Amino acid sequence: MQITIDVKNSAVDKILYLLEHLKDDVTIISRSPKSDLEIEVIREDDPDYGYVEEARERRKKGEKTYSLDEVLKEYE
Repeated sequence: MQITIDVKNSAVDKILYLLEHLKDDVTIISRSPKSDLEIEVIREDDPDYGYVEEARERRKKGEKTYSLDEVLKEYE
C-alpha cells in the first residue's frame, strides 16, 4: 500500500524517528528536497528540551544514534 502525507516541519524529526524504527516494514519511495526541511532550535527553556536531555543520557549509556543525514541517505 502507498500513501502520501504532508508532514509539518515541527513533526519531521518525529516521523523520521518512527520510520527508522519501522525500516523493515516501511520504504520511503520519494520525499521533498532537503531545502524544504527547516531546523528548529530547542533552547533550555523550551518544553521539549527534556527530550534533548533524555537523548543525551541514552547516548552516554551507549545507545547508537544516527544523524538525519545518515537516516535520509538510507532512503534515497
